[in-house]
Amino acid sequence: MAKQCRQADGRGQACAVAHLVGHLVAGAVAGALHIPYPRGLRERGDRMQTEKRELVALNGRFTAVDQPTGVQAAAGELFTQLVLADRPFDLLIYADSTAGVVREWAGAPGVRIEHVPFRSWGRARAQLHEQIVISRRARQAGARLLYHPINTCPRYQGHQGHLPQVVTLHDLNFHHNPQWYGRSFRTWLEHTTIPGLSRAAHVVCISDHVVGDAIRTLELDPGRVSRIYDGLRRLSPGREVARDRDLVLAVNPFQPHKNLPRLIEAMSILRKERPSVRLRVVGRAQENFRGHEKIADALAAEWVHLTGYIDETQLAEEYCAASVLCMPSFEEGFGMPLIEAMSFGASVVTSNLSCLPETAGPAGILVDPHSAQSIADGLHTALTESGAGREAREEAGRAHAARFSWATAAAEYTELFSRLMR
Repeated sequence: MAKQCRQADGRGQACAVAHLVGHLVAGAVAGALHIPYPRGLRERGDRMQTEKRELVALNGRFTAVDQPTGVQAAAGELFTQLVLADRPFDLLIYADSTAGVVREWAGAPGVRIEHVPFRSWGRARAQLHEQIVISRRARQAGARLLYHPINTCPRYQGHQGHLPQVVTLHDLNFHHNPQWYGRSFRTWLEHTTIPGLSRAAHVVCISDHVVGDAIRTLELDPGRVSRIYDGLRRLSPGREVARDRDLVLAVNPFQPHKNLPRLIEAMSILRKERPSVRLRVVGRAQENFRGHEKIADALAAEWVHLTGYIDETQLAEEYCAASVLCMPSFEEGFGMPLIEAMSFGASVVTSNLSCLPETAGPAGILVDPHSAQSIADGLHTALTESGAGREAREEAGRAHAARFSWATAAAEYTELFSRLMR
């Protein structure tokens, strides 16, 4: 097992915000808004000059994040594969060129980087750039389409010269469960994301669950909604790590919908029978969400270890060490840690709600996220399974995880973009 692992790679405020956005876009402020940044970095290496190629612009606002997790990590993986893909169009990427991954993109054929200093801007300025400036800049540069990888796109697309906008929707948690989010963050999302999705030329969802939710909740035309799964990152441990049969792992579980308090309650139940079992919690609290401060006492238990933010190499080592990954969320759009853990041979215990049965596949152990006892029972099953049963689940998990590929996702996006530009 260890050898296999080592080898695995308030209404008033809302109205005010809505009024501000409308006022800006209508022109009262937009005409005066000036967000300067340097001309695009020159392409290096071979150039695609034998034919005139269409141009697709990509919104790389996520490159502002110095420690990407979740949707930011997914966007980075997708952009990298789009850069590497055999595509019939060129890419114009609006991104912060001080980010390491952006410097890697800059040398690829048919790719131009337009530097936007997202890392030195505050969130409000970056949001206004996305809502007002980027579409105008992309259209002036000759782009035929503009892609946004993380939920948001311009609300007032009629003011963008009808440049088609494509957006990837990861989930509608902020709409279904607003109590989980800080007020300003929630208000901004409600007044930009919902209208933007409704007016986008196409909406890509990362699971069948999100497709159904988007069509039902937003009343989108099914003909302009597609499902393209996220892929599996190629994570590699930096050292040999042995499997710890008493270790349960939770990855980035601090948002309220991740259900961390009930997981800790379930672990307390399990420890009455198996006192050696421990919980390792990877990640950091996120300021846009509510409630993480309420679980501080529970996280202080001696059998809980908090790692804080860790890099991809360290994350791979955690997957190697853990016997079980537990993700008892109430709602997810995809659940990337599930396939990552399975690719390293760990068992996964996850919720029977939302997309999680879809992502976990036949190897997942499903539980009721509202019941600490159900979660404890699922963990007990995973931790005590041995012999042929354990080996079969491990192999099924590895095979299922291998179905998800960022190269495949990039090929599907490439086909979608090409179709929309015909």
